[in-house]
Amino acid sequence: MTLCEFCILQRSDGRCSDGLSIPKKMRCVGFTPGIEKFCATPTDYTGQEQLKQMALFFGLAGKELNRVLSLTDTVQKSEAFKS
Repeated sequence: MTLCEFCILQRSDGRCSDGLSIPKKMRCVGFTPGIEKFCATPTDYTGQEQLKQMALFFGLAGKELNRVLSLTDTVQKSEAFKS
């Protein structure tokens, strides 16, 4: 599993749309996580703790982990606008 698999910048051919090289470790300057990369269907999303556990399981830490955790704010705001 690579960090790119959780990033919305990954193209269908597996390369980065920003032109960055595939990182060997779970660290990348341009890492932009997407909730759809963690939860295949929106109904699978249960909250920040779920994302945190998944991110830690896959070895995310530091800035990359913080970016994943900030997804919860984005998801909660978008859900508030839908209702």
